[in-house]
Amino acid sequence: MKSVLIILDGVSEEKTDVLHGMTPLEYACTPTIDSIVKKGIHKKTSYCVEGREPDSLSCILSALGVDSGIIPRNRAYFEALASGINVGVDDVVLRCNLISVAENRIESFNGRGLTSWEMRDISNKVNVPDGLKFHHLTDYRSLMVMKSNREIQLLEDIAPHENIGINISELFRGVGKIDLLNYFIEANMVLIRGREYMFYPWGVAEKSYLPSFFNLYGRTCSCICGAEIMKGIAKAMGMNVPELKNATGDVDTDLREKAKAVLDELKKNDSVIAHINGSDESAHRMNLQEKISFIEKTDREFLKVIYENIENTALTIVSDHQTSSITGKHEKGPVDYISNIREEFTWQR
Repeated sequence: MKSVLIILDGVSEEKTDVLHGMTPLEYACTPTIDSIVKKGIHKKTSYCVEGREPDSLSCILSALGVDSGIIPRNRAYFEALASGINVGVDDVVLRCNLISVAENRIESFNGRGLTSWEMRDISNKVNVPDGLKFHHLTDYRSLMVMKSNREIQLLEDIAPHENIGINISELFRGVGKIDLLNYFIEANMVLIRGREYMFYPWGVAEKSYLPSFFNLYGRTCSCICGAEIMKGIAKAMGMNVPELKNATGDVDTDLREKAKAVLDELKKNDSVIAHINGSDESAHRMNLQEKISFIEKTDREFLKVIYENIENTALTIVSDHQTSSITGKHEKGPVDYISNIREEFTWQR
């Protein structure tokens, strides 16, 4: 039997009074998911790794059966791998968000108020000191690469999307002491339409290695994704990663293109993994209605196309972690596991 695993990033969350005691997934109109559940199962599970906060890197690798002992601390290396950025064995790579600031507090982690073009333009004009390499990815996301040292290795992880509203002095208590990073931050502050923006480097990562999917399960696998984190994981695990023209990693991604890619790759492989990131981004923006609308769009334009065109195939839909549309944060609660068969497929742990 072939298998399709669909990771709806951050789609699960707790029930809320705003939705009359339902979760966004329960509240949304999802006839395809309803049909899958009638034939199979819908249960709760968890992919959180003991001893660490829920994040996409650890939860996705946990869902894929990677031993928790080898899951890296941070994800930036895999985003670099996805983007073809060279990272040496003596380098570190950091995520770098373009954040907005109001009254000396984080207002947004994602360049609120700026268009994609404006974020790209700002990122392309940065002043980069010697010893630091800056790589813009998409929208508010960039990466930095620099030589490793003890000071940078001890840098505390303060995720901007988990700390909306905190004072900038708190956010920069670590990076502000590292001369190279502090210079970069201060040299690239901008004011646009009365709103202050700055780059914030965080999440130190080193070059990492993962077991291949084939060595784990003896099955060939392709991965359909737009988000750099999933693309990097897939490449590190030796999966085929087809190029997509209109995959964005947000709610404007081309779901029909992704559905077609899943079906095309299923003809050539034992397994296909698809990652959809829009529900997580909506929740981080604390946009409950956008999350519900995207869930319905995913059901209609992606899941329906796949479900109606597979035979003798285990179709499984999971959330890697909870992302609350109320707080905008990842949470440790149970996540949804939906499948068209009543037993977990054998390649999954």
